[in-house]
Amino acid sequence: MKESVAMSLRRVFALFSVAALMALTSVACRPDFPNCETDAHCADSEAGQAESRLYCVNGLCQQCRTSEDCGDASMECRAGVCEEIPGYCVGTGDCPGNQVCRENRCGPECMSNDECGEGTICEGGSCVAEPECSEDGDCGEGQRCRRGVCEEAPEQACQIDTVYFTYDSSTLDDDARNVLQNNAACIQERGVSVQIAGHADERGTTEYNIALSERRARSVRSYLTSLGVSGSSVTTVAYGDSRLVRVCQEGGPESCHRANRRAEFDVR
Repeated sequence: MKESVAMSLRRVFALFSVAALMALTSVACRPDFPNCETDAHCADSEAGQAESRLYCVNGLCQQCRTSEDCGDASMECRAGVCEEIPGYCVGTGDCPGNQVCRENRCGPECMSNDECGEGTICEGGSCVAEPECSEDGDCGEGQRCRRGVCEEAPEQACQIDTVYFTYDSSTLDDDARNVLQNNAACIQERGVSVQIAGHADERGTTEYNIALSERRARSVRSYLTSLGVSGSSVTTVAYGDSRLVRVCQEGGPESCHRANRRAEFDVR
């Protein structure tokens, strides 16, 4: 009797095992959605029937695998979803502003001057009027080029020039006086103040050259005021040989040293 009961239990256990194995096999052959192994798995799902077609991409049901799956030239496949292509167009009328349609994409009005009409050029993607000039030489006499247009050139402002001295001297020679006469007229015309900076060459001690450059600056100031320039608009400063235009050394040629014996003007 006990053996009969044991055998019955073994048979029931065996049948249960077979049923469980069949159930597991059935689940393995048909994965749960949205997981998939083939496109057919996606097509059989509720979502697949609603979408008319889904595609199995990397084990998941997706709306598309490539842009061709979207079935519309204005759509592209992005991460398994069909989305509208930004800037897609059929004609220029579909594009905003002055953009034009090229190969179904809205873009700049022009890419080169050839795409613009007569009298216009391509600049920054738009056709604009061709400038009248690009440099002063393109304009007539007495004119200058500004932002592509020829306009009347302003009169040149007068120049205030540097004065030069002979060796170890603060006396103004004829050339210096001529320069200062023009400088005086220019200072009065422009209504400016100036600072006169006296300089010396490298020959002599530092102390001597400071004193010499100060005498040169004062000599220039005195002559300017004699020509009618207001003394309150002219100041002086002395630099000696601390601000050389050219380094000549003590034994350098006279032509080199001359460039350093000067009085310069700083317009204020």
